[in-house]
Amino acid sequence: MIGAGPVGALVALRLAGAGRDVTILERGDWIDQRAVAHGSQDYARRRRGPLNANPNLRQGPADDPVDDDDSPIKPMIGNAVGGSAEWWSAHIPRFRPEDFRTRSLDGVGEDWPLSYADLAPYYTEVEGIWGTASVPGDPSAVNDRNGPLAAMPSIGAHGRRVAAALDRLGWHWWPVDLVVGHGEGPPCTHPGPCDIGCPARIRSSGARLIEAAMAAGADLRTNLRVLRLEASGDRVTAALCRHGDADVRVEADIFVLAAGGMGTPRLLLLSSSAQWPDGLANGSGLVGRNLMLHPYGRVYGQFDAPLGGWVPRETAGIVCLEFLATRPETGAKRGVKLQLISGPGPDALVRGAGVGAPVPWGARHHAEMEARFDRICGFTVCAEDSADPENRITLSDRLTDRDGLPAARMIYRVSDNSRRLLDHGLERASEALLAAGARHLDRTPLRDQAGFHLMGTARMGRDPARSVTDALGRCHEVPNLIIADASTFVSASCLNPTATAQALALRAADGILGRVDECCIAARH
Repeated sequence: MIGAGPVGALVALRLAGAGRDVTILERGDWIDQRAVAHGSQDYARRRRGPLNANPNLRQGPADDPVDDDDSPIKPMIGNAVGGSAEWWSAHIPRFRPEDFRTRSLDGVGEDWPLSYADLAPYYTEVEGIWGTASVPGDPSAVNDRNGPLAAMPSIGAHGRRVAAALDRLGWHWWPVDLVVGHGEGPPCTHPGPCDIGCPARIRSSGARLIEAAMAAGADLRTNLRVLRLEASGDRVTAALCRHGDADVRVEADIFVLAAGGMGTPRLLLLSSSAQWPDGLANGSGLVGRNLMLHPYGRVYGQFDAPLGGWVPRETAGIVCLEFLATRPETGAKRGVKLQLISGPGPDALVRGAGVGAPVPWGARHHAEMEARFDRICGFTVCAEDSADPENRITLSDRLTDRDGLPAARMIYRVSDNSRRLLDHGLERASEALLAAGARHLDRTPLRDQAGFHLMGTARMGRDPARSVTDALGRCHEVPNLIIADASTFVSASCLNPTATAQALALRAADGILGRVDECCIAARH
């Protein structure tokens, strides 16, 4: 297993629990969340540097540079035990059934080689493993959950205010699906932000899943850099690695690649050989291609009175999926998610977040801070991206990592379709905030530090000429190489991808164990 994020962790947990020998190779190390000092005075400053989710800003010992000059959206990925989920906000919705059929429904992209029904039992299992809070009955979703759910935290006073405005507009809203863990750890007092080092968010750390896999018998090796995969014929035979300055060779019968939408294609491209001149398992030429992100903007609204978004309680948040499906008035295909967010914290407020101008120093400083703090909330606007082969991860010709290997190069442009979706979503978010009583709006048309969902760079499909893996993540041309992360996504939805990636990972693990008859499944679709 290459990669100790929340997706690889579930493959390891499933296989180790079935008695298989599992070795997890992780480039990073454990993060001591309790030592992050989330409440310290310099936390916000460190969050912009060594605690940043962007490896180019974080520059930790396990981080490689990323050549991102050709992308307006920058990568937000983590090399650590627990992966990028050490930085996440623990929102874990399911994709909707229509997300798997965009070609059939909207004439855009491709249909997946599987359906929502194929993943439904795995979604339920993922939610149970994490400890997920959800409110049943969402009219935008398939209400087929049959597992126990944790108690949903409050949506807060500001959530109730905005929800009432959405009701008046006649628009959908619902509390988010939220990982809250299984009760261990301190209760949340919602001091904000919901981010790395938060004492309550430790319960939703991806590292917890690695601990579970290790308890089931998996062996974790940290600080091990996988340089390339060695193949003979149609089989991978070894992972060639480095630990410090020492070379390490790891052999196995089956290799599972769960390094994420950037790390997975990069490793396949680095593993080129005489047999695989364009990269391992890349006979289709699609490794690294069809990169999909979740381009998103943001609208903040400033109100005349405190909103209650920072009072001591856990605030789950709400989403508006009124514009989830294709709507003629957008002039675009597919849709957007609007998600309510609390206002900026003090550090960001001083620098101008939420208003667009910094707080002045001097006699007006305290009065202006009082006029801003807890009087701002907003919406993020997340657009569904469509696959474009020109949006891709490839190898840089100007940056290298510590081992002298080419760094990942991220080439991406926001499509006209995604831009139209974002603009429509920003208008609707502004309308909702004004309906809730906002007196001033501040828009960010496109956030640059937002590349946290990288999908599609080793897509699945039935035709080996048009895909990299089959519906179980098995590489068409290298059957003992399984890809188990969002690289295999065919479409992006506008919903967070973690639950879907983990459901696919459990299904891939069951494929390894011989528990899924893919021939019968293919015949059904």
